[in-house]
Amino acid sequence: MARTDVYATRFFNTWLLFPFFVPSYLFAIAWVVLALPQVGLLNQWLGGNLLNVYSFFGLVWVTCNAFLPMIITPLTQSFKKMDPSLEEAARICGASPLKTFLRISLPCQWSSVLGAALIFVFITLSSFGIPAIIGNPAKLFVLTTQIYTFSKMGGIRGVEQGFIVSLWLILFAWILASLGRKLKQHHSVALTTGKFSRQSLVALGKWKLPAFLFLAGLFTVFVLLPLGALVISSFFKVAGQISWSNVSLFNYHYVFKLQESRSALLNSLSLAVLGALTCCGLGLLISYSSYQLKTSGAGLLEKIACLPFSIPGTILALACVVSFGSGWGNPSLSLFGTPFLLWIAYVGKDLAIAVQNIGPAFQQIDKNLEEAGRVFGLGPLGVFDRILFPLIFPALKSAFLLCALPMLSELTMSVLLFGPGTETLGTLIFQLQDYSNPLAACALATLLILFLGLGTLLLKGFSKESHL
Repeated sequence: MARTDVYATRFFNTWLLFPFFVPSYLFAIAWVVLALPQVGLLNQWLGGNLLNVYSFFGLVWVTCNAFLPMIITPLTQSFKKMDPSLEEAARICGASPLKTFLRISLPCQWSSVLGAALIFVFITLSSFGIPAIIGNPAKLFVLTTQIYTFSKMGGIRGVEQGFIVSLWLILFAWILASLGRKLKQHHSVALTTGKFSRQSLVALGKWKLPAFLFLAGLFTVFVLLPLGALVISSFFKVAGQISWSNVSLFNYHYVFKLQESRSALLNSLSLAVLGALTCCGLGLLISYSSYQLKTSGAGLLEKIACLPFSIPGTILALACVVSFGSGWGNPSLSLFGTPFLLWIAYVGKDLAIAVQNIGPAFQQIDKNLEEAGRVFGLGPLGVFDRILFPLIFPALKSAFLLCALPMLSELTMSVLLFGPGTETLGTLIFQLQDYSNPLAACALATLLILFLGLGTLLLKGFSKESHL
């Protein structure tokens, strides 16, 4: 997609990355619909019992499906930034396109490959939704599901055991990060030079159509098939029965009639809006202090704000339970099971997104604009109100949506922190899928995807506006 003249590059660059905006546990539900033994849609279509999603291979496959964009995005950007003169020199010396890739392009990209692999491993280590939906029925337990079991079933003692398991998770992440850093430094190559050079695309020739079909197959299997299965199954009255008589709006009627659905929708929307507003407000204060006022300690505060984003959600949720769940010896002050604890966890986790989006917006503002405002008699507040704020407002809108979209569908922390009456869309879908009505879970998941799709379109619109 980055260095060849394959067909429909722009389409694949957009839609192969769409799983990035979809919660991973929705892909787990989709593949349960597709590859459930006997009644799975694919098993019925293939005329046998060939696929079993409740297996180790099924767990690995769904994980790859959900987190594929974590590999594609950094590698695509790295290949785009690579100086094409390195490959052109090899071609001038008589190397074929394949030999150039194997001897020049790929060795230069080993650092990016290792970085993308580490991102994938870290996200997999902290993933909860896929192991819970796929792994638990198959008796394939991982650290995050074990932490959930301890904290939900073992009382105070269980929380302590959950923290012990969390230490293993942190230890694995630390070892991998240290090892990955050394490997990336060993294979690091300077790919971006100070001079501008045109992007060199490899002419695929007779391989152009096969390459296109390969990308089209990836799009079909990893995006169209699972998301389409969710939508189709949401209209079935009986799971796995493919017939027009089985099509109805019963599941949507069930979802809209369910009291928990209304409270979950209200809770998720409220938490997403309030949490995103809080992240943007705090991110604005931190970034303004760091980049405009240059207050001492603001840089350290920025680093502290970004730290929780690198901590797995299960560990952060346990930390919130221990810090705010006991009420500090007074049960009436306990926040456990309340929306406030969810709000604290959401803001703590996603504050880094706001800081990392608003900070660069301040850096891009020329200091002469502020000085011109002061020359015309504006004070510090007037400069911020009349000059700075309008310029960073597009970045604020993007940061709001980037924070709100994950909060709207969050599951990993919510499943440990919610209580009666504080269900969210993520926890309700998880409960419907695991305990009561999987087809209703498909209907609610379809509605959630529509919400996320609308948010993604708005985000792209704001991104275009910020580049004007």
